[in-house]
Amino acid sequence: MKCPQCQSENAAEAKFCGKCGAALTSTPLPPPPPPPPLEPLSPQPAVPDGLKIGIIIGSVIFPLLGIVMGLIYMNDPNPEKKKVGKLWLMVGAGAFALGCICYFAMAASTGF
Repeated sequence: MKCPQCQSENAAEAKFCGKCGAALTSTPLPPPPPPPPLEPLSPQPAVPDGLKIGIIIGSVIFPLLGIVMGLIYMNDPNPEKKKVGKLWLMVGAGAFALGCICYFAMAASTGF
C-alpha cells in the first residue's frame, strides 16, 4: 500500500507509514450487490384436484376407501384437508348406505 504523503510502499496490513508515520487508510471494498429478489412461489393446494376426484370415484366403487381417507384427512390440522376429508367421508358413507339399500332390495325381491 502506498503512503498518501510520501508515496513509499508499505505492507498491505500496515496502519501507519514505516517511513513518515502517516496514517494509512485503506479504501473500503464496495458492498456486495444485493441478491436478486425471490419470485413468490405459487401456492400449492393442500390436496390436488386429481386426488380429490380420484378418491370420490374410488369411494363410489369401494366405500371403505372414502371412509378411511375421510377419517385420515379430517384429523389433519389444515382446514382445506379437513373439508376434503369430510367430503370423502360423506361420499363413502353414502355409497355404503346406498349399497346396503340396493342389496336388501334385491334380496327382498328375489326371496332371500
